Amino acid sequence: MLDKLRAKRLDLYVLWLAVAGVLVYAAVERHPNSYYTLLHWVCGVVFAYSAVSAFAMSRMAWTGIFVALAGLYNPIFGVRLDRSTWIGVNWFTVAVLVVAAIVFWRPSPR
Repeated sequence: MLDKLRAKRLDLYVLWLAVAGVLVYAAVERHPNSYYTLLHWVCGVVFAYSAVSAFAMSRMAWTGIFVALAGLYNPIFGVRLDRSTWIGVNWFTVAVLVVAAIVFWRPSPR
């Protein structure tokens, strides 16, 4: 059981690192709309998976945070913001992922 939890955390860390990378890249460069569409699909799926994983680890506050991020980056019913606002949102999301990685490093309270 403990190995499964470690593997799930490792999966989350790899996904968060990948998402953080594409979010930083989106914040510092201009891209075609197709890049941002793909970004929203990737982020939406990763944050939904993170919410399910956080729920399984009994981390309810983080479940809510990841549900909110999944909704924000949802590509189907997307939030329409201007570029400068999205840059701020992307940097904020990267900060949330860094804090999540630190918090999830410790074993869950369960």
